[in-house]
Amino acid sequence: MNSLFFHTLLLVYLAGCILHILFLSTGNQRVAKYGYWVTIGGFVLHSAFILLRWQHAGHLMAHWYDSTSFLAWAIILIYLCIAHLTHLRTIGVFVVPAAFIATLVAYTLQTQENTAIPAYLQNYWLIAHSAVIFLSYAAFVAAFGFGLMYLIEERKIREKQHTLIYNLLPALGRSDELGHKCILVGVILMTMGILIGALWTQYVKEVKWTWVDSKVIFTIATWLVYVLQLSIRQVFGWRGRKTAYSAIIGLAAVLFTYVGVNLFLPSIHAF
Repeated sequence: MNSLFFHTLLLVYLAGCILHILFLSTGNQRVAKYGYWVTIGGFVLHSAFILLRWQHAGHLMAHWYDSTSFLAWAIILIYLCIAHLTHLRTIGVFVVPAAFIATLVAYTLQTQENTAIPAYLQNYWLIAHSAVIFLSYAAFVAAFGFGLMYLIEERKIREKQHTLIYNLLPALGRSDELGHKCILVGVILMTMGILIGALWTQYVKEVKWTWVDSKVIFTIATWLVYVLQLSIRQVFGWRGRKTAYSAIIGLAAVLFTYVGVNLFLPSIHAF
């Protein structure tokens, strides 16, 4: 059943990617509407899959398989919230493909789906801690998308280009402000995730907790990257190109924290 779900999800998200890209290429608002609703359909299907997986396995997030799938779901959730609140579908060109890639990666990790997890990890602390952290990652992915749009729009203005793809992008100020709000939301969520993780350690006696764990160190370092950006913006009025580049650098820190740490450094975290 998992394979069938994932095949369907991949096809739906791929269709969403194609439709969003076609919208950017043609400017056809009907295509944008189709892309939006196809993405909603994928989100509903993905939500059903996560709930069924939770019911079947007895846990929501304990392996790379589950966490990567949830990350894809969180990216789509953040996109749909942005699209609903701002009516800006262009951001989907940059974030829906990210969800598709995450879903594809999760599909390749299906061998972990029946791996048992220790009883002390089967609790709501793990769900709350991981879910909030991944929602923060999704917000940072959206900020990355707005950073890219800012740089593309700025280049259009600098080179005085007036092609259709550029005309569909939001104004510089709007991209900058929406990217800032995504980072602010991401920092709030990551702060909550770190605090939940710290509180959780008071109830898990089977794992020897240490603040010098690689995953903890790089999570806090990533959090500091974004907090520093917000602080500089507030104190020194840092906006525009610098903010866009910092959003891109920040996502690189997120990816290393999520994937690189487990590949290259020891950690008590499974993902």
